[in-house]
Amino acid sequence: MQIDEYTRLFFQMEAEEGFFTSRTPSGDLFWDVVRLGIYNSLFKEINEPRQFQKTPVSQLLLGRLTKIRRILLKIGSMANLWVRLKRIRPVDFVAYICSRYTDANGNPIDFATDDAYRTLSGMGSTRRFESAQDLFQDINFSTLISIAIRTHRLPAGYQEYFRAIAKVVANAERIYFGIADSHVLDVIQSEYKSYLAERRVWREILDRSQPRLVLTTQNGTQKGLISEARKRHVPVVECQHCVINLMHPAYSYPATLAPGGRVILPDAMLLFSEYWKQQCSMLGTELTAVGNNCFSSAGARSTRTGAAVFVTAGIFQRYLSPLAVKLAKSMPGRLFIMKLHPSELSGRAIIEREYRGIPNLSVVGVEKSCPELFADASDVVVVQSTATYEALDRGVPVHILRKSWFMMEQNLFVRPDVHLFSTAAELQSALFKPMNRPKCVPRFFDAFDPIVFRKLVHTLIRRSHTEVAPASRRTVQ
Repeated sequence: MQIDEYTRLFFQMEAEEGFFTSRTPSGDLFWDVVRLGIYNSLFKEINEPRQFQKTPVSQLLLGRLTKIRRILLKIGSMANLWVRLKRIRPVDFVAYICSRYTDANGNPIDFATDDAYRTLSGMGSTRRFESAQDLFQDINFSTLISIAIRTHRLPAGYQEYFRAIAKVVANAERIYFGIADSHVLDVIQSEYKSYLAERRVWREILDRSQPRLVLTTQNGTQKGLISEARKRHVPVVECQHCVINLMHPAYSYPATLAPGGRVILPDAMLLFSEYWKQQCSMLGTELTAVGNNCFSSAGARSTRTGAAVFVTAGIFQRYLSPLAVKLAKSMPGRLFIMKLHPSELSGRAIIEREYRGIPNLSVVGVEKSCPELFADASDVVVVQSTATYEALDRGVPVHILRKSWFMMEQNLFVRPDVHLFSTAAELQSALFKPMNRPKCVPRFFDAFDPIVFRKLVHTLIRRSHTEVAPASRRTVQ
């Protein structure tokens, strides 16, 4: 089932079955906490049936020993982080960052929030929390969450409620999709337990930090943060970090859902450009185009004198790698590059071994960003990726493989510089060709506008003042 048809049925199911009105035994919202996990899990169940594979005893033993070793090594770090959490002092702003890279000095980089974070830091004192597991420059949120999950038990009645609601969801899935996700109970338990653990940690952070505003890259997963911030009348601003559209459940909800307190969404969303306002439906969230300096091309066009770049976006490497090998061998006079997602860096050596003996096919990791590669890229090959839009802004034709989630890019299919293909032969016939850039096309990435951002911050803080009158407030510059 293609993602567009699946999303339509999923939105219809959750709206008609009244899932957004579901409440836990404690009276808290339920569905908006677990819907993203259920959405993803059911899609996999329908399109990629998961089968049990028995792991050899030797691998199990090795895995357990490795896990034990990692746990022992992290105990000291966890204890240190928890102590540092208890020593947090008030600040003007809190930033929850999802860094995917580090610079030459080992400092974390989050292209989505860097512009806003630097601007916010100039407006007052700011404390940064990292989500990536291996970044300990400040306080690592993921490690704190892992502690909270292990030490925090579910309140009484939740397990029984989860079993009951899982049956209701499974029955609805059978009605609308003809199949029920065999993992639905596990997903519900995992998602909601993580949510409760997040709330516990964010209570500590927000009560000790007493921030005026929170900046985050959350991708629909930080419901615990938003819930606790909302209770304290602290506005939350999210930075767009990738492609969003009406088929992305973190940024889109059923059109029939009435505004109200049934969803847990940020107060404002910072978008790459005006184009993205039509690509999301977030009830009650203020959509503001502020731009992004990392992705913006500032009008620069590719020379198209270089390689055809395959962008894997992590999960699509298995589709694109065989194509790259076949094309490189078939076109020895042309250059090809496989651009890896940060999540694939640990397997880079394996990929490079596969390409050994193919001199015109190379692998690029974090040493070069997509904007750098696209300065002379001839073509870009993807399944679904933010790189699609970066390439088009730079005048690079894009070739989309009809696999997996490719329909997420369906708004682009009418463009003459976008080519859909299913076979290596179809792709080969379209690469390295002259291209006429379409007229009157939208810009996907604007340069970051600090004035618009500062105005939004001040507006949200003033609005929060009308909701609650604190004893004292720090001045935001």
